[in-house]
Amino acid sequence: MEIFTIILPFLFTGSKVTSYIIFSILELMNIKSAILIQQPCIITMGHKHTERLSILDMLEVIFMNKQVVIDIVKNIFANRGYSISSSDICDLLAEKDMEHFLIKFEKDPNYNNIRYFSNMVKRYGKGIVISDSFDEKIRMLALNDGLTLWDRGELEMQIGRVVLGEALAKHEEKPAENEYSFSSSIQEPMKVNELQTKEHLTKEYEKTIKVMLRCVPVNIGKKDAISIAEAKVGTAKSQTLKFIPVWYYSYSFNVQKKYKSKLVDLTGDGEGYIHAITGENFFNKYRDIRENIMMPTQNYEIMQPSIQKKDASEKALNSIIREHTKQVRLNEMIGDTIVFENRIFAPDPSEINLDIDLLYIPVWEIKGKREVMEINGYDGHIMAIKVYDDAELV
Repeated sequence: MEIFTIILPFLFTGSKVTSYIIFSILELMNIKSAILIQQPCIITMGHKHTERLSILDMLEVIFMNKQVVIDIVKNIFANRGYSISSSDICDLLAEKDMEHFLIKFEKDPNYNNIRYFSNMVKRYGKGIVISDSFDEKIRMLALNDGLTLWDRGELEMQIGRVVLGEALAKHEEKPAENEYSFSSSIQEPMKVNELQTKEHLTKEYEKTIKVMLRCVPVNIGKKDAISIAEAKVGTAKSQTLKFIPVWYYSYSFNVQKKYKSKLVDLTGDGEGYIHAITGENFFNKYRDIRENIMMPTQNYEIMQPSIQKKDASEKALNSIIREHTKQVRLNEMIGDTIVFENRIFAPDPSEINLDIDLLYIPVWEIKGKREVMEINGYDGHIMAIKVYDDAELV
C-alpha cells in the first residue's frame, strides 16, 4: 500500500488551518494513511519524488470543492475571533463587534452574479467574493461596487497569515484528533524555530523610517510577498519594495445632451489612475491614502514620474469619455412613419469635474532564478511576471 508522506516546515505543523487543508486533500484523493515529517514544504507519495504538491497545488485541488473552500475560510475568520453563521444571501457570515462580512464562493464570477451580490451586500455589511481567478473587468466591477476579491493567491496569503500567527502564539494547543494517522519525526526543534522566526520578524519591522510620501499603506509584508512569489518563480534571490507613482483621480459629471426634440441624460462618477511611467489608465479605487509612510531603510526605491500632471489629466479625461460614451436609439414620427436613428452621446471634457493628484503605490519586486514577479503591496495581486537575463530584464 502506498502511503502519502507529508513534508512541512516547522512553522506549519500544529496549525489548525494547515491541518484542515491536509485532511481535505487526503479525503478528496481518498487517501487513508499519511506520515508527517517536518522539513521542506512539499508533499510526496511513497518514496518517490515524482509527485509534489505545494500549498498552491493543494489549493488547485481544493478549489474544485466549494464546501472545502468555505470551511477553510470559516477557519480563517474563526481564528481571528469572528463568530460564524449561515445566511440566505451568502455562503458564510462572519461577524465581530460592528463588522459584518458576507462571504460568497463563485466558481464562474460574471457581471450578473457580482452585481447581484454587491446590491445585496450594501444593505448588510461588507462583501467578499472567492474564486479561483478574476478577469480584469470583473475585478474593476467588484472594486467599484465595494467588494473584496479573494483569488487563489489571496487565499494562500490569508492562510499563511493565520499559520504564522498560530506558530508565534504564546499558548500551545493540543493537536485535534482525526481519523487519519499522523506520526511526527521531529518535535522539540519547533520551539527554537518559532523563537528564531519571531526574532527575525521583529528585526525586519524595526528597520523602518518615516518618509513624507503620499501613498497607500503597505498591507502585504515582505514575507507574504515572498511566499506568493516563490510559488511561481521559485526561491527568492532578492526583493525590493518599489513605490510606483500614479496620477490618482476622481471625477463626476451630470449633463443633458439635446438632439432635435430629445434630451439624453449623461451622469457618471468614479475613480482611477494614470500610471505615471507607462501612461496606462486604470479604473480602480484606493482607500486609506496617507501623507507619510513607514518604509524599510534598505532595498527600497521611490520611482520618479515621467508623465506630467497636465498630460495625465488629458489621458484621464479621454478614458472617462470613452468609458461613458452612450449609443442611444431614438425615434420620431415623420408623417405616418416612425423613423429610428442611432446616435452617439458623450460628455465634453469641460463638463467633467476632475480632481487629480500624485499618489504612490507600493510594489514588491521579487527576483527568482529566472523570473521576477511584481506584487501589489496594497492588495496583494500579482501585477506582472517577467523573464530576466542575468541582471537585465528582457
